[in-house]
Amino acid sequence: MADTPLTFVLIHGSWHDGGCWRHVEAHLRERGHTTYSPTLPGRGPDANLRISFQDLADAVSGFIVEAGLTEVALVGHSGGGPIVRKAAEKLGDRLSRLVYLSPLLSQNGQTVLDSVPPAYGDLFKQMAAATPDNTVMAPWVVFRDGFIGDADLATAQAAYAELHPEPFAPFLEPINLDLFAGMQIPTSYINPTEDTVFPLGEWRFFPRMAQLSGASRIVQMSGSHEVMYSDPKGLAEALIKAARP
Repeated sequence: MADTPLTFVLIHGSWHDGGCWRHVEAHLRERGHTTYSPTLPGRGPDANLRISFQDLADAVSGFIVEAGLTEVALVGHSGGGPIVRKAAEKLGDRLSRLVYLSPLLSQNGQTVLDSVPPAYGDLFKQMAAATPDNTVMAPWVVFRDGFIGDADLATAQAAYAELHPEPFAPFLEPINLDLFAGMQIPTSYINPTEDTVFPLGEWRFFPRMAQLSGASRIVQMSGSHEVMYSDPKGLAEALIKAARP
Protein backbone atom coordinates (compact mmCIF):
# COMPACT_ATOMS: atom_id res chain seq x y z
CA MET A 1 0.00 0.00 0.00
CA ALA A 2 1.47 3.35 -1.04
CA ASP A 3 2.10 6.10 1.49
CA THR A 4 -0.15 9.14 1.57
CA PRO A 5 2.13 11.85 0.12
CA LEU A 6 3.39 14.18 2.85
CA THR A 7 5.25 17.49 2.78
CA PHE A 8 8.11 17.76 5.26
CA VAL A 9 9.98 20.91 6.25
CA LEU A 10 12.99 19.67 8.22
CA ILE A 11 14.63 22.12 10.64
CA HIS A 12 18.09 21.23 11.87
CA GLY A 13 19.45 21.67 15.37
CA SER A 14 22.40 23.55 16.79
CA TRP A 15 25.69 23.44 14.87
CA HIS A 16 24.08 21.87 11.81
CA ASP A 17 22.81 23.24 8.52
CA GLY A 18 20.10 21.98 6.19
CA GLY A 19 22.47 19.53 4.55
CA CYS A 20 22.36 17.24 7.57
CA TRP A 21 18.99 15.95 6.34
CA ARG A 22 20.07 14.98 2.82
CA HIS A 23 20.30 11.23 3.44
CA VAL A 24 16.91 11.20 5.18
CA GLU A 25 15.40 13.28 2.38
CA ALA A 26 16.56 10.76 -0.21
CA HIS A 27 14.62 7.99 1.56
CA LEU A 28 11.55 10.17 2.04
CA ARG A 29 11.52 11.16 -1.63
CA GLU A 30 11.87 7.54 -2.69
CA ARG A 31 8.62 6.95 -0.82
CA GLY A 32 6.89 9.75 -2.72
CA HIS A 33 7.11 12.51 -0.14
CA THR A 34 8.15 16.14 -0.66
CA THR A 35 10.94 17.57 1.49
CA TYR A 36 12.55 20.92 2.23
CA SER A 37 15.51 21.51 4.54
CA PRO A 38 16.36 25.22 4.86
CA THR A 39 19.49 26.37 6.66
CA LEU A 40 18.86 28.69 9.59
CA PRO A 41 20.65 32.06 9.84
CA GLY A 42 23.86 32.36 11.81
CA ARG A 43 26.08 29.61 10.42
CA GLY A 44 28.72 29.39 7.75
CA PRO A 45 31.88 31.43 7.12
CA ASP A 46 30.08 34.65 6.09
CA ALA A 47 27.06 34.37 8.35
CA ASN A 48 25.60 37.23 10.36
CA LEU A 49 26.12 36.10 13.95
CA ARG A 50 24.14 39.00 15.47
CA ILE A 51 20.80 37.23 15.36
CA SER A 52 17.98 36.69 17.83
CA PHE A 53 15.85 33.68 18.61
CA GLN A 54 12.95 35.42 16.89
CA ASP A 55 15.11 35.79 13.76
CA LEU A 56 15.44 32.01 13.66
CA ALA A 57 11.72 31.43 14.07
CA ASP A 58 10.93 34.08 11.46
CA ALA A 59 13.30 32.42 9.00
CA VAL A 60 11.31 29.19 9.28
CA SER A 61 7.87 30.76 9.02
CA GLY A 62 9.04 33.05 6.22
CA PHE A 63 10.42 30.11 4.23
CA ILE A 64 7.12 28.22 4.41
CA VAL A 65 4.97 31.25 3.57
CA GLU A 66 7.17 32.40 0.69
CA ALA A 67 7.21 28.88 -0.77
CA GLY A 68 3.41 28.77 -0.57
CA LEU A 69 3.46 25.50 1.35
CA THR A 70 0.42 24.03 3.08
CA GLU A 71 -0.31 20.77 4.90
CA VAL A 72 3.25 20.88 6.21
CA ALA A 73 4.74 18.43 8.69
CA LEU A 74 7.19 20.81 10.39
CA VAL A 75 10.04 18.87 11.99
CA GLY A 76 12.40 20.29 14.61
CA HIS A 77 15.51 18.44 15.73
CA SER A 78 17.20 19.31 19.03
CA GLY A 79 17.72 23.09 19.06
CA GLY A 80 15.31 23.27 16.14
CA GLY A 81 12.51 22.09 18.45
CA PRO A 82 11.87 25.41 20.21
CA ILE A 83 12.28 27.22 16.89
CA VAL A 84 9.53 25.31 15.09
CA ARG A 85 6.97 25.85 17.82
CA LYS A 86 7.67 29.58 17.88
CA ALA A 87 7.49 29.63 14.06
CA ALA A 88 4.15 27.84 14.25
CA GLU A 89 2.59 30.98 15.72
CA LYS A 90 2.80 32.63 12.29
CA LEU A 91 1.84 29.57 10.26
CA GLY A 92 -1.57 28.61 11.61
CA ASP A 93 -3.43 26.22 9.34
CA ARG A 94 -0.46 25.83 6.98
CA LEU A 95 0.72 23.09 9.35
CA SER A 96 -0.69 19.59 9.44
CA ARG A 97 1.55 18.53 12.33
CA LEU A 98 4.56 19.47 14.44
CA VAL A 99 7.14 16.70 14.77
CA TYR A 100 9.81 16.89 17.45
CA LEU A 101 13.02 14.85 17.28
CA SER A 102 14.87 15.01 20.63
CA PRO A 103 13.89 18.69 21.00
CA LEU A 104 15.30 21.23 23.44
CA LEU A 105 11.99 22.43 24.84
CA SER A 106 11.47 24.68 27.86
CA GLN A 107 8.59 26.24 29.74
CA ASN A 108 6.85 29.43 28.60
CA GLY A 109 9.10 32.40 29.39
CA GLN A 110 12.23 30.30 29.80
CA THR A 111 15.30 30.20 27.55
CA VAL A 112 16.74 27.36 25.50
CA LEU A 113 19.59 27.22 28.01
CA ASP A 114 17.07 26.47 30.76
CA SER A 115 16.38 23.13 29.07
CA VAL A 116 19.94 21.80 29.46
CA PRO A 117 21.59 20.46 32.63
CA PRO A 118 23.09 23.33 34.69
CA ALA A 119 26.66 22.06 34.26
CA TYR A 120 26.20 22.08 30.48
CA GLY A 121 24.79 25.59 30.61
CA ASP A 122 27.81 26.80 32.60
CA LEU A 123 30.12 25.14 30.07
CA PHE A 124 28.37 26.83 27.14
CA LYS A 125 28.70 30.22 28.83
CA GLN A 126 32.42 29.67 29.37
CA MET A 127 32.92 28.50 25.79
CA ALA A 128 31.09 31.51 24.35
CA ALA A 129 33.01 33.94 26.55
CA ALA A 130 36.29 32.46 25.30
CA THR A 131 35.46 33.22 21.63
CA PRO A 132 35.74 36.60 19.88
CA ASP A 133 32.25 36.29 18.36
CA ASN A 134 30.15 34.80 21.21
CA THR A 135 29.69 31.38 19.60
CA VAL A 136 29.73 27.84 20.93
CA MET A 137 30.81 24.57 19.33
CA ALA A 138 30.31 20.95 20.32
CA PRO A 139 33.66 19.41 21.36
CA TRP A 140 34.58 16.28 19.42
CA VAL A 141 35.14 14.25 22.59
CA VAL A 142 31.54 14.97 23.63
CA PHE A 143 30.06 14.60 20.16
CA ARG A 144 31.63 11.21 19.42
CA ASP A 145 29.97 9.23 22.20
CA GLY A 146 27.23 11.51 23.51
CA PHE A 147 25.78 12.55 20.15
CA ILE A 148 26.58 9.74 17.71
CA GLY A 149 27.77 6.75 19.67
CA ASP A 150 25.76 4.38 17.47
CA ALA A 151 27.80 5.16 14.33
CA ASP A 152 31.18 3.93 13.16
CA LEU A 153 34.15 6.28 13.48
CA ALA A 154 34.17 7.34 9.83
CA THR A 155 30.49 8.30 9.90
CA ALA A 156 30.96 10.22 13.15
CA GLN A 157 33.99 12.10 11.82
CA ALA A 158 32.20 13.00 8.59
CA ALA A 159 29.19 14.30 10.54
CA TYR A 160 31.39 16.35 12.87
CA ALA A 161 33.22 17.91 9.93
CA GLU A 162 29.91 19.42 8.78
CA LEU A 163 29.22 21.29 12.03
CA HIS A 164 29.40 25.07 12.42
CA PRO A 165 29.97 27.28 15.47
CA GLU A 166 26.59 28.44 16.78
CA PRO A 167 25.66 32.00 17.86
CA PHE A 168 25.08 31.85 21.60
CA ALA A 169 22.80 34.86 22.11
CA PRO A 170 19.57 33.08 21.01
CA PHE A 171 20.16 30.46 23.74
CA LEU A 172 19.73 33.18 26.36
CA GLU A 173 16.49 34.81 25.20
CA PRO A 174 13.27 34.11 27.10
CA ILE A 175 10.73 32.56 24.71
CA ASN A 176 7.15 33.78 24.98
CA LEU A 177 4.76 30.97 24.11
CA ASP A 178 1.45 32.61 25.07
CA LEU A 179 0.16 32.49 21.50
CA PHE A 180 1.49 28.98 20.85
CA ALA A 181 -0.16 27.69 24.03
CA GLY A 182 -3.57 28.55 22.61
CA MET A 183 -3.00 26.72 19.32
CA GLN A 184 -4.18 23.17 18.73
CA ILE A 185 -1.65 21.62 16.36
CA PRO A 186 -1.35 17.83 16.14
CA THR A 187 2.04 16.90 17.54
CA SER A 188 4.36 13.91 17.37
CA TYR A 189 7.54 13.11 19.28
CA ILE A 190 10.28 10.84 17.92
CA ASN A 191 12.47 9.30 20.62
CA PRO A 192 15.81 7.79 19.53
CA THR A 193 16.30 5.40 22.43
CA GLU A 194 20.12 5.60 22.49
CA ASP A 195 20.20 9.41 22.68
CA THR A 196 22.67 10.13 25.51
CA VAL A 197 23.48 13.81 24.89
CA PHE A 198 22.25 14.52 28.42
CA PRO A 199 23.01 12.34 31.46
CA LEU A 200 20.61 9.51 32.20
CA GLY A 201 18.16 10.42 34.94
CA GLU A 202 16.12 13.58 35.46
CA TRP A 203 17.81 15.54 32.63
CA ARG A 204 17.49 12.88 29.96
CA PHE A 205 15.61 13.97 26.82
CA PHE A 206 12.92 11.33 27.12
CA PRO A 207 10.42 11.47 28.77
CA ARG A 208 11.23 15.00 30.02
CA MET A 209 10.94 16.70 26.63
CA ALA A 210 7.97 14.58 25.59
CA GLN A 211 6.10 15.85 28.63
CA LEU A 212 6.84 19.44 27.57
CA SER A 213 5.56 18.73 24.06
CA GLY A 214 2.01 18.23 25.32
CA ALA A 215 -0.35 15.56 24.04
CA SER A 216 1.76 13.83 21.39
CA ARG A 217 1.98 10.74 19.24
CA ILE A 218 5.12 8.98 20.48
CA VAL A 219 7.29 7.19 17.91
CA GLN A 220 10.16 5.11 19.30
CA MET A 221 13.19 4.14 17.26
CA SER A 222 16.69 2.89 17.91
CA GLY A 223 19.40 5.47 17.42
CA SER A 224 21.44 8.34 18.79
CA HIS A 225 20.91 12.10 18.78
CA GLU A 226 22.49 12.22 15.30
CA VAL A 227 20.32 9.46 13.86
CA MET A 228 19.97 11.38 10.58
CA TYR A 229 23.57 10.28 9.93
CA SER A 230 23.68 6.92 11.68
CA ASP A 231 20.35 5.54 10.41
CA PRO A 232 18.74 7.86 7.84
CA LYS A 233 16.43 5.15 6.49
CA GLY A 234 15.17 4.33 9.96
CA LEU A 235 14.61 8.00 10.69
CA ALA A 236 12.70 8.43 7.43
CA GLU A 237 10.40 5.58 8.48
CA ALA A 238 9.90 7.17 11.90
CA LEU A 239 9.12 10.54 10.32
CA ILE A 240 6.46 8.96 8.10
CA LYS A 241 4.88 7.30 11.13
CA ALA A 242 5.04 10.56 13.06
CA ALA A 243 3.60 12.76 10.29
CA ARG A 244 0.90 10.56 8.76
CA PRO A 245 -2.76 11.51 9.43
